[in-house]
Order: sequence, then C-alpha cells, then structure tokens
Amino acid sequence: MGLLDGVQGQLLRYRNRTFLKAAMAASALTAYADGKVTLSERYRIDDIVSTLERLKVYDPSKAAQILDEFLYALRDAPEDARRVLIGKLQRIAADREAAELIVRIALSVCESDGAMVSAERAQVAEICDVLGFKVEDFDLDAESPS
Repeated sequence: MGLLDGVQGQLLRYRNRTFLKAAMAASALTAYADGKVTLSERYRIDDIVSTLERLKVYDPSKAAQILDEFLYALRDAPEDARRVLIGKLQRIAADREAAELIVRIALSVCESDGAMVSAERAQVAEICDVLGFKVEDFDLDAESPS
C-alpha cells in the first residue's frame, strides 16, 4: 500500500466518522428500545458494519466499541444518553441519502429478532422525525439496509 492509499483511507474514515456514529446511535436506540439487546440484534449490527460499503473503512471492533459505549450510556443514564444519541442523528440529517440509510439500518436492527415490537416502532418513528422523514415513507417490513 502506497502513501497515497493510506491518506485516502484516512480521508474516507474521517468523512464517514459522523455517519458511523449516527449508524451506531440509531442501532443502539433501536436495539435498546425494549430495554434489552438480543444476540440477534447484536449480530445484525455486526453484519451491517461488515457489509455496508460506507462502514467498511472501519475496523469492526471500533464500531463495536462505539456501540457498546452508547448502550452502556443508555443503560446507565437513559435520558442524557438519548439526547446525545439524537444529536448524533441530527448531524447527518442534511445528507438525505445518509439519513435514509440510517433509518433503514434502524429498521434492520428492529427486525433482526422477529416482529418489530411497539417500543421499536416508536423508536423508528422518532428517528424518522429527527431525520426529517415520515415513518410512512418506509416499509416497516424492510429486510436490509443494503
């Protein structure tokens, strides 16, 4: 790998860092919406990080570390954590393509362990609202964020 390749990789990671944090914020909010994070939700998030082109520039363990920090914060100080995580979502709202992808990630996490429960539906609706979408704009039975 040449010097230019290394610089380009760093630039991609820098540009996508806001998106990574928004993706992990949406994942944490939806996974924890019902008060617990299932193994299937965790696997789905890991799968999203490893397959989504925009997140492939990151070491999956870094994404997992960010997710864990967000989940611990939701458990330990839910109101404060929710404010912070919603703020991370707001930072990408102007990028409509990225914002739509964030909603699709949230939907995918919700559906990973079967039917979406009402707490998860409410969380997706809030994420849509924060990002400037109507929940009706999305198929709540969508399978994947790809």
